Amino acid sequence: MPPKMPPNKMERQQKSYILAVDDEPINRYLLEDLIESRYELTAVESGEACLASVKERLPELILLDISMPDMDGFETCRLLKQKTETCNIPIVFLTARISIEDERKGLQLGAVDYITKPFSESILLARIKTHIDLNRTHLLLEQSYASVKKDQDYIEYIMQTMREDKRFIADNLDLVISPVECSNGDIVLSALAPNGHRHLLIGDFTGHGLSAAIAGPLVSSLFYLQTEQGIPLDRVIENINLELFLKLPAEVFMAAIWIDWNTQTHQITVWNCGMPSLFLFRGGEKIAQYDSEFLPLGIQDCLIECMPPTQVIQCLPNDILLGYSDGVLEVRSASGEVFGEQRLDALLHQVVARPKGISLVMEVLESYADGVSIKDDMTLVQLSIPSS
Repeated sequence: MPPKMPPNKMERQQKSYILAVDDEPINRYLLEDLIESRYELTAVESGEACLASVKERLPELILLDISMPDMDGFETCRLLKQKTETCNIPIVFLTARISIEDERKGLQLGAVDYITKPFSESILLARIKTHIDLNRTHLLLEQSYASVKKDQDYIEYIMQTMREDKRFIADNLDLVISPVECSNGDIVLSALAPNGHRHLLIGDFTGHGLSAAIAGPLVSSLFYLQTEQGIPLDRVIENINLELFLKLPAEVFMAAIWIDWNTQTHQITVWNCGMPSLFLFRGGEKIAQYDSEFLPLGIQDCLIECMPPTQVIQCLPNDILLGYSDGVLEVRSASGEVFGEQRLDALLHQVVARPKGISLVMEVLESYADGVSIKDDMTLVQLSIPSS
């Protein structure tokens, strides 16, 4: 068993360390008499000595006089707040200067408190304790946040790796994906089935961030595996719906557009499950839209079984299909007005009117937001039917 620590040594280790700065010896003696029984204290006579002292050891709090020769307390405070090592140390001005302007200047420089002399001993001790406790709490919160952030970054890395798949087929696709956070609730998957059909998913989980992205790897894994196995897309949809229904909380579900494209005949079958409309453009004009007919995935255990798809499209060469998540519609301007369907319709006509017009999307949306933060993940997908 290790020897017990002597009480006086234990007490010393548990004491907070305070640095007091005052050019008057009598003031330093008064502070030593008042504080040393409760805190570990070093008292120095000048701003220069203060800067030298913090290089040797960082205090938990600094009591700082203002009126000192050579370098006054304001300049000392300014220099302390400039340095990364000392900028977070609480500084309390302890001074005979009583003007409101001096107090304002001290607080603007970053001090946490301003106490005038003569001071009440009980008030000074109470404020010292308050600021030390607040600073310790702040440091603990920062450490906890850093730990949580590290874990979150690790989880996001794993999830992002799981979502990315070498089986993704990018031919004839143009994408705009703008997540609010690194991990996001929007998902786009594309795979080639053994029968030559192309399967495409445009998905949008409720919310954004980790809570929205958590099921993305599951959906991706099932989508690619079952498409590779030649399972028809309507059965893939049912299987994924059942997995989400069984595994996700009730408040988490996925709206989705599913596309089965026969690349030989250019016949396309669409299942819209709670997403905004899918648009068909031909010759630069919107000729059809395909609205939602089914619930989002994960809400009920049976989704489209026994319900034949009603949205079958016979596309022609050079046709363009455009699908998007609702985050595009919900971008807000500085006045709070949403981007909305009318502006989106005009934007989509611009997109199809030029090669790689999809690159306009973020430029237009960011211009409309004009500095207002975008609150939801945004995805827009363009599928172009080849000319031959």
